[in-house]
Amino acid sequence: MGGGSGDLSPTSIPTSPSSSSEPLPPAFADYVSVSSPSDGGSDGCSVCDDPEVEALLYGNRLQVHVRSLREAKELIRRYKPGYWIEGVGGTEAGDYVLPDITALLLVGPRGAGKSTLVNRITRVFDKDDGHFSPDRAQVCYNSKSNGTCFIQEYKIPRHSNGMCIYDTRSLSGNPEKDFKILQRWMTKGISHGEMVMWDTDDDTKIKNLKSMGRQHSVLPCKSRKVNFVIFVVDGTSILRSIDNDKKGYMDILRQTFMNPFLSFGDDKPAVVVTHGDRLSFQQRSYVQNELADTLAIPLQQIFDIPGSDDYETEMAVLDMLHYCVQHAEQNFPMKLIYLLEMHRHEILTKMMTWLMSLDAVMDATIVFLCAVALLLRVSDNLL
Repeated sequence: MGGGSGDLSPTSIPTSPSSSSEPLPPAFADYVSVSSPSDGGSDGCSVCDDPEVEALLYGNRLQVHVRSLREAKELIRRYKPGYWIEGVGGTEAGDYVLPDITALLLVGPRGAGKSTLVNRITRVFDKDDGHFSPDRAQVCYNSKSNGTCFIQEYKIPRHSNGMCIYDTRSLSGNPEKDFKILQRWMTKGISHGEMVMWDTDDDTKIKNLKSMGRQHSVLPCKSRKVNFVIFVVDGTSILRSIDNDKKGYMDILRQTFMNPFLSFGDDKPAVVVTHGDRLSFQQRSYVQNELADTLAIPLQQIFDIPGSDDYETEMAVLDMLHYCVQHAEQNFPMKLIYLLEMHRHEILTKMMTWLMSLDAVMDATIVFLCAVALLLRVSDNLL
């Protein structure tokens, strides 16, 4: 699980929801519709009883899965900033201020699984590149660890110049304090190796953190502007809070998610639910529906990414990255020269109006000065 300070996680054991009629998450529904050997019959039997024909059908479905997965990975590998700009209003990619690399920010409470998510995303690409490297992000498994105390940048895929993900320290659980640091990250940017401290950190902890981050204390890395946010939550913690009617946990999640600094216009963060491999299929669907209702977002904005290594999980990772980058590009700022050119007529009209108003003021000033001079001359003659 991802680390940090402050504990938001409820403590009781989750139980299965009583309802079994919850709709399937979109990713699972698509997978089932593709991979099911049934042809809609009420008895649920196979289309054909011939094992050779059935094997051929299964092989065709497997080829579709492999091809779809390969194509989705290639889309991410080819990505460069500006690749998915839609060109609304007659614009082109060259009319926007493009970042060197598209930066995605992970935020979430303690134990949400941010660092685990980084490793899960990396493995999707490493398995094709023949990498057998250890996990990139340090993961903690209990409350004894400090978790991620320094912002870490990870290029996705490795050595890519298209996008990067920033793993951050867990939220403190105090929305007011969290909002301050989120505002700083979103307005001033973030940099690899930046130390994150909370007001609740005691002197000993701060001293230890400074010693741990000594290599970044003199020359910090390049600061990058955040282009989109990924809000990471732990599915098991959400289920516990629902079962125990602990509304405080869900309220904190909602307050943080609704932080205006995490949004880009109307675009709110993508939501990733982790640790779904610890829940049943129905529980995972139940958690997603509760999140959609609490955060007031569609299910398509929620991505269920468990720790399992299978087709639907890898597709969920790739869909999530595609979603985040595409929405990030919709909010890239336009170049000033393009805005001036686009509004040239309007700007010239306003300038002419302003100059004409100046002419009127100057005429009135001249008339006033002439009147004053005339009065002075008349007063001299009278004297």
